[in-house]
Formats: sequence, C-alpha cells, structure tokens
Amino acid sequence: MPLQRLDEAFGVGRRAEGERRVLRTYKWMQFRGKEEVTDFDEAHFATEGIFSQNSSEGHKEYQDRLRSIHLRKEGMEKAAIAKALGRSERFVAKWWQKEPKEIPRPWGVHEYLTKDMGRNARGVGSTNGATMTDESAADVATWWRDVEVKRKFADDPVIYEEILNNTDWKPNNARTRDFATGAYHLKYDQRGNIRWEGHQAGKYKPGLSPAMDKAIQKLFVEYGIADRTSGIITNWYPDGQGYLGSHRHDCWTALFSFGHERILTIDNTPLLMQDGDLCIFGTQRHGVPVMPEISDGRITLVVFFYPNEMQKKGMWQTITDPETMEASPALGRMLHDRHLGAQAEKGSWDKELLALQQLGFARADALVALQGSHGDVDKAAELLLMSGAVPEEASPETGRWKSEGHSTSSASTAIGTASSSSEAPEDEQLARQLLEVPMSDAEVAALAMQLEELEGPREWDPSLLAAQFQEYEEKFTLEDAERWNGHGDLMHSPFSREHLSLEKMDPVTLYSVGHGDMLEKDFWEMLQCHSIRVLYDIRPTDHRGELFARHQRFNVQALRSQCRARGIFFKPMPVGRESAYGTLAHIRSDEGRHTLVELAWQAKRKRTAFMGSEELWQDDNRQVVAEELVKAGHLVEHVRTDGSTEKHLTVQYPDWLLREEDRLRLLEKKRQAGEANTTVHKSRLERSSEAVAARLARPVEELDAMTELRNAANQTELVVAQRKLARYQRLAEEKGLLANKVLKNVPEWVREARHCGFSGSGESWKDAMKQAEWVAAKKKEKAEQAAGANGKGEDKTSESPAGSSPAEPEPDTQAPAREPEAEERPRRGRWARHREV
Repeated sequence: MPLQRLDEAFGVGRRAEGERRVLRTYKWMQFRGKEEVTDFDEAHFATEGIFSQNSSEGHKEYQDRLRSIHLRKEGMEKAAIAKALGRSERFVAKWWQKEPKEIPRPWGVHEYLTKDMGRNARGVGSTNGATMTDESAADVATWWRDVEVKRKFADDPVIYEEILNNTDWKPNNARTRDFATGAYHLKYDQRGNIRWEGHQAGKYKPGLSPAMDKAIQKLFVEYGIADRTSGIITNWYPDGQGYLGSHRHDCWTALFSFGHERILTIDNTPLLMQDGDLCIFGTQRHGVPVMPEISDGRITLVVFFYPNEMQKKGMWQTITDPETMEASPALGRMLHDRHLGAQAEKGSWDKELLALQQLGFARADALVALQGSHGDVDKAAELLLMSGAVPEEASPETGRWKSEGHSTSSASTAIGTASSSSEAPEDEQLARQLLEVPMSDAEVAALAMQLEELEGPREWDPSLLAAQFQEYEEKFTLEDAERWNGHGDLMHSPFSREHLSLEKMDPVTLYSVGHGDMLEKDFWEMLQCHSIRVLYDIRPTDHRGELFARHQRFNVQALRSQCRARGIFFKPMPVGRESAYGTLAHIRSDEGRHTLVELAWQAKRKRTAFMGSEELWQDDNRQVVAEELVKAGHLVEHVRTDGSTEKHLTVQYPDWLLREEDRLRLLEKKRQAGEANTTVHKSRLERSSEAVAARLARPVEELDAMTELRNAANQTELVVAQRKLARYQRLAEEKGLLANKVLKNVPEWVREARHCGFSGSGESWKDAMKQAEWVAAKKKEKAEQAAGANGKGEDKTSESPAGSSPAEPEPDTQAPAREPEAEERPRRGRWARHREV
C-alpha cells in the first residue's frame, strides 16, 4: 500500500466548512514578495507517522524507477512492485530490469542527485559534520527517504533555555549548490558582499543541555544512528523575522524543534513544528519561512547522518501499518534477523580473537579490526599493524602478551632482551670496537663536537620554542584552510574565510589572457602554448547580471562546452559588474577578495589563467586583478595574441577605471528615477533603407527556452537566465514579426497559463508581465510630465490651497523604484520549482 502524501495528510488550508476546527492561522513568506496564509486545524497537530513527499513529479518519477529496480533485486514480483508503488505493471516492466545508471534523469532532478550519496563527506568539502563509513549506503537510491513526523519526541521545557544560554551563536552565510556536483557556492549581494541568512548558527556539544543529551541518545537508539558518524548543529531564530532559505542536504536529517512553534516547509508544504517535535526526512527541500506575527524565539537542533543498509532497506519497504502507523510485523522480523545475525557473527569470532590476542594485540583493538575486516584474521592483523598497534613480548610471569597501555617501546624491549641473554657487550667493549674501526680526522672532529653537545647543559630559550611552535601551528592551520576539492567556492567555509588570505598564500605564477576579436582556433592555441589547465572568466556583467560578448564563440555557454571538450576547468567569476560600481569597488568587496584567493589556490596546483574581454591588458579591467595579485607577492604574466608574455609591473590606473565608480553610481540613480536614456542613437547609414532592409531580411534568432534554463549551473545563473527570457518574451510580444529574438520549445502548460492570465507558474513569464506593466507605467509618467511642461499642469497648480507649495506629482505607487527584474522576484513557478535556494 503506497504511503500517504504529506500535504494530503495535513490538508492545510483545504478543509470543508464545519468539518475541522481551525486552531492556528499564520501568515508566512518563503519567497520575497509572496505572502501565504495557512489554517492549521486539529488534525494537523494530531497527524504523525511516515508520509511520502517529493519535490516534484520529476522526483517522484525518478524515485519510482529506482524503487522498481531495488524491489526486483529484493525478490518481489512485478505485480507486488506495481501495487507497492501505486503504478501500473507496464511502468514496472519498463524499468525494473535496468541498472540505476541507465535510468534517464527527468527534467527538474539535479544531476548530483543521480550520483552516489556522500561524495563530499570524506574529508574535504564536508559541511554537515556527518561522515561515511563502510556500513553506510551510498548508491543513488539512498537519496530518497519518506518524511517521518514524531510529535513531542523530546518534551522537556528546559531544553530551549539551556541551548540558548550555553551556545556560542554566530551569523550564518547564505549558500547555493551547483546543480551538477552539489558543491556549495556563496551568495553575494549586488555590491559583492556576503549575503547572510536571517538566523544564527552554533555547534552543539555534549553537556550543553543534559536533557537534550538524553533526547539525542533516545534518537540514536531508536533509529540506529551512530553518534561517531553524525553531525549536530543548532539554529536560533530570535523572532519571526529570522528565516532559513529553502535548501537541501546530501544526507538524511533528523530535526528537533524547541521554543515557539514555527513553520517548517518541506517541498513547499508547511508543517507547523511545536516544542519537542521531531521530523526525519531525506534530501527534500526544506526551510524556515518568515512569520511576521511571531515575536518569540525558536531553536532547531539538526542531526545529519548517512544511513546504513538496514535503515535504507526499512525505508524501501512497508515498515508501518497504514492503519495505526505502528511498526509492522515485517519490520519486526527484519530487526530480529539483524540482531541474531550480529550475535552469530560475534560468536563466530572467538577463534579469530584468540589468534590475534596470541599475536600480542589487545582484545578491544582486535574486535574493532575484525569488525572492519568482516572476520578475516589476516586483514585484521594488517589493519592493526597499519594503525601502529605493534605486538609486544610475553610476560615471563603470566606467559600472556602485554597490552598496549602497559608495554614498553620496541627499543627498550630489544635492549632488555639483549641484556637478559648475557651476551650483550659492555660499554668499554663497545668503545674498543669503535676505536678499532679506522676513522678520518673530519669524522673524529664531528664525533667530538656531537659528544660535547650531548654532555653540555641544554639551555633552550622559551621564547624561541614558542615562536617555532607558533610557526608550525600557522602552517598546519593554513594547510587545513586550503583543503578543497575544487568544486563550488573555496571560501564558502567559515574556517577558510577566517584563516586564508591572499598575502599568506605561497607565491604563485598566474597568466592573464584576453580574447578580443580573435578567432576561436587562435585563442585556444594561445592557451595551449602555456599549458593552461584552469580558466577563470572575470569579465564584468551589466546591472542585470548578464554578460555581453561581441562574438558568440566567447559567451559563457560556448566557453564552458569548449573547455569541457579540452579538459580545462572553467569557472565564471565576474569582477567589476555594474551593480557593484565597477572593478575598483568590486575588488575591495568580499566577492572580489575571495576571487583572488581562489585564483592563487588554483595556480598553486595547476597552470591558471584569468580572462578579460580585450586583447591588450592596458585596455581591460583585468589589470586591476593583476595589480592586486602582484601587490600580494605573486607573479602575473600577460599573454599576447602571438603567445609571448609580458611581466606585469606596478602601473597607474587609467582615467576610465578611476572614474568608473562615480559614473555607475550616477547611472544607477538615473535608472531608479526612470531618467536613464537607454535609446541608441544610430547613424545615417544605419537608418538607411538598405540597412533596414538587410536587417529585416536576416532570419530571426530562435532561442530554446528549456535549453537556456538547463544550461544554468547554479541558482544565480538560473535567475539571470529567467530574467533574460522574460525580457525576450516581452520584446517579442511588443515587436511581433520585427523581433530579433524569439523563444521556442516553450512548454504547453506555460502557454496555457499565459493565455488564461494565470500567473502561478513560469517565473520568466510573470517577470515579463511585470516588466511590461513597469514600462507602461513609466511611459505614462513621462507623458504626464511632458504634458505638464506644455502648460497643462498650471491648472492643477492653481487649484492648490492658498499658502501651500505647488503640488508635486504623486509618486507612482504601482511602478517599482527600478525594473522589477532587479528589485523583486515573485515566488517561483514550475520552471524553477526544482532548483536549489
């Protein structure tokens, strides 16, 4: 029997009149500018158990395909699998004989969700604190877990105050994930500074709250979670304005809620969590929205863990009774068999334990080694030797081997053995033997100096020792801060941001390149001359976040595909965008400094180049990046089009760079006031009939809407793509057949929503409608101002009361201060429902 969906079970906001009594009504806002109102009835608080929940139909489709394969390997028949999934036997027959890697990825499922779980959990890149073990399940099917709700699992009112008063709270930065690798990217505001979440984060340590320690142990016992492999963090929301954007983790999550009740959204389904409630889920998107009516605080304690095969198997079968939500007999048999198997496995290791103990290893160490090697004595002995547990001699009194804690070193053991055999020579005999060996004068002098140092008194300066140890500690800290796997952002880790800076890094050599009007072949040959393996695109973007390239071969998508074909790592990190007031202002921001550090990190390991748009570096903004790197002690080589290089020396910035910030600030003020003159003045040749006819004869450029969205690597690029498509859609509707660019491959449901006036789906099309309204309002405002200047406004002025100042035109409350694509974004529709936040 399929599990009930979470939104269907809660039924929030969908009750029949008089059937259920509403207990709470809250306003909340998950996305900026989109306010929701939800009624929580008595059934909502009484509902608990396990529920099915998916981010989208694509996720549900992909999950059922994987379950068909898994249940077939478990021995289930086709009809039974179809009944368990709620699908037809035809659906099961199509997928159940395939392998997980053969399953196509539906639209909306990120690429990293189709790879093994825990790829970033082994050392570098780990952010949740959980670690993978040999017992952890890591296949693709492990991503999917149903949602489980347990009301009042940790019902103790003192937990909130204990955690609040004993935790060191720090602000938490906003991040997004790469759609392909799952790596984290930092979020920056339009000025280039780190964007912070609306809550504070802390680390939980045993002892902060004794009552919470008991609740955590209860969780570990009931769900089989290992405390040594899980990560625990805490989040504090001081009031209803504290929030956490919708996101997902690459592990399973057990979330406790303490304090005032708050909404937890799971795939946009609101779940009202009260004090002591527990919610366990997999990789579903979740977040804490803004609730302006709440003034009290709330704390969540989150336990991250990677499931083992037993926990995964339980989630892939019917483990609860649909009527009572109690553990089913099948689950009881599974747990019983697992317990008996573990006991039988331990009982069969008596001989292996005795053999390892006879070799001199402690019983506890031998047991751990046998568990890691699954009972293989030879592998267990190798593990013990590799870990440094060396077997010691047998005690002459007991005849048993000494334990590691009471054993002496191997050198002392050898000396003791030699002395007990009465064959060891005395010191005088050793000295005589050394004298018989011929030695040169230099060797005698060196031996004499060494003996004097050993015999003389040792006087160590404490300050020198402290300085030496401090230097070692800084080096180790710097190495830890530079631990990164190359995916996402290096500086997304707070530890890296605290200890890593451009000046502290080892001097490296970087290359500066520019494409200009070069041919594609010449550009890649120029990079090949210097064996460039990493290319960073630092070309600035406009106020919309879009990059303008004079040639199609040098846009971001073309460069990304060309670098992938050549085995070159490519990453766009714009420096000097208009919203950050140019290059000089942007390079001083968090985003600019982080880009420089990441460039130096890459250059330390591979040949790295950063790319500008002009061939001559004197005419490009990349000279600012080169100047900052040289000031920090690094070397920058500017590559010419013929492959030769020019060493960068300290230079004076040109006037167009020094005045860029003032110019862009003035331009921003004009845009906000609606006074920016964006009209392009064309020459007489461009307005000629021949030029117009040639332009009309050119074929219309068609853009595939779905391809543009799929090419987005993360949420930031996705938003830019949506806004660009919105503008193209608006211009195509205004110009009709004269439009230069039109969209194709638009989903039918978007067309239907567009024609019927429904704005609940399609972020790009909602933006297009808002843009059109904004443009119309501005045109109307300008027309009224022009009419007032021609004398039509005198009548309005004369009607004002005596003694009052002339009436000013009322501000247009309908039109935003600037173009809505840069100011507000309504809630995402189906196009962006599957992306990360």
